[in-house]
Amino acid sequence: MKSFSSATLLTAAAAVLCALLTGCSESSASAPALTTAQEPTAAVTQTEPAETQPETTAAAEAEMRGLYKFNPKAYSVYMEEIFGETMCQTWCSFVDAMLAGEDTFACPDQETFEWVLGQFPHLCLPAVQDLVDYPTDRENAVADGIAHFTYTVPRDEFEQALRKLADKTESILNEVLADADTDFEKALALYLYFADNYVYDHDLEHNNTDANKLTALHVLYEKRGICQEISQAYSFLLTQAGVEATVMSGIRAYDQAPHRWSYIRLNGRNYHIDPTYVLGTHDLSFFLMTDEERAAEDDYPIQDHVITSAYTQVHDHPVYKADDETFSALWMKTYASIDTENKLLTYYTTDENFIVQYDTFSYDGY
Repeated sequence: MKSFSSATLLTAAAAVLCALLTGCSESSASAPALTTAQEPTAAVTQTEPAETQPETTAAAEAEMRGLYKFNPKAYSVYMEEIFGETMCQTWCSFVDAMLAGEDTFACPDQETFEWVLGQFPHLCLPAVQDLVDYPTDRENAVADGIAHFTYTVPRDEFEQALRKLADKTESILNEVLADADTDFEKALALYLYFADNYVYDHDLEHNNTDANKLTALHVLYEKRGICQEISQAYSFLLTQAGVEATVMSGIRAYDQAPHRWSYIRLNGRNYHIDPTYVLGTHDLSFFLMTDEERAAEDDYPIQDHVITSAYTQVHDHPVYKADDETFSALWMKTYASIDTENKLLTYYTTDENFIVQYDTFSYDGY
């Protein structure tokens, strides 16, 4: 696993933690190409993994392999567009304070403080969602440009929780992604990873009584969850891998059931991806959808789509549209394999006589 760097913490153990908690998702050497499940496959060329290197030190091996790095301050462009640059900078100051074991951080005003603590952790750094809290005097938390917060757990428990998320994030990204993957390949690889490794938690769906307790961590650690958690986990991993991603919510028209999925940006265009609906399948119907296709798939009207947060209507942000039909050829198809060298995805369909037919889709440029 690749090492990564950060600010020095107060204790030796904390120093080790921080040494592993900065960096970006860039990498420099080959990792295994996208994997497939036991589906019918076509004869296509697969990108070969890098050859096994001679035994060497762990640090040198990690550098040689160029693995993805966890970044505790990563956030998507959607956060900046919706909440603004000041809030995003304040979020980074908040993360720096947590990494250093401090309980204050630079914050311009009370409003910024409320939005940053209330909206950023569950999307950007879910490990700390339940580990920090508002101070006792919440209404006066900010004075002279300095905000105060409290920890809900001892310092060693906080560090352990952050270290666990860092390890899990790196483990998944370095298992699933190749360092040279395009954003399209990253989104697809993680989409298929979710399909093969996670299950829907029906018990939680029927018994959950506190939406604030639903986090990406449940999916990442327990390999199960409901749509709110699954979409957050998928978008979180994409963001850590350098892909612009957030969550979207909607209301199903025929029964008024709420639902959440992911929303990403490729080459400057927006697309819907629903990692919940693909669990247990390799169905490409829910991959890189337009607004119209998202609305058609299980009846989620466009006018009910809300990006990132139910509170974003109070912020002046762009009107988001997903209207690029480049990937419509993949809808109602099943993934078979991928040729990353030639940028070709092979998919198949099965007719009423159970005859499998293969075809390819070029994603060159994505």
